[in-house]
Amino acid sequence: MARKEITMTYTQKDTKLRTKDLIYAGAFGAIYIVLMLLVVMTCGAIPILYILTPLFVGIVCATIYELCVLKVHKFGAALILGILFAVITSAAYLPGIILAILVAFLAELVMMAGHYKSKKMFLLSYVVFNLNMVCPFTNLYFNRDSFMAVSTEYYGEEYANGVAALASVWLPLIQIALAVAGAIIGLFIASKLIKKHFEKAGIV
Repeated sequence: MARKEITMTYTQKDTKLRTKDLIYAGAFGAIYIVLMLLVVMTCGAIPILYILTPLFVGIVCATIYELCVLKVHKFGAALILGILFAVITSAAYLPGIILAILVAFLAELVMMAGHYKSKKMFLLSYVVFNLNMVCPFTNLYFNRDSFMAVSTEYYGEEYANGVAALASVWLPLIQIALAVAGAIIGLFIASKLIKKHFEKAGIV
């Protein structure tokens, strides 16, 4: 997945998010959120698939994330997306919101380490960012009674018990591994799509 460095002029004035950058970040963020929710809703009806959503979202959403950060290539794109993600997916559990925002900030730091010019660091930032998909499950990890009550109310006792049966002490590590694997697979696909369709068109 090694790719050439972006050739761009990166001056001090380029570091500020401007109106057009916020528009791009918001638009790509909205698309990312919609795709993520579609994957979660599609998989959510079956407990085992629900547990695997960090893998599936990582694969499906990689292209949108990369288009967003490559187009904006300034501090804030991943963080804005991370805040949107946190509010929508983890609003019921404050630690999940905080953790999701921290993960997005770490993704920003990865890109910052590459001065927002290194495509390798853009790619690596998505591996970090997709760890966000573990955050909505923190309620299941650390507050299972609350998770069970909500799941039972919305999906029924059988579904809640099915998810709980899969929630071993190793589940957080398993889902972290799934998130990383999904991001890597998604980046492989995204790299091909962006190079074939978007770079040639001059979009990024």
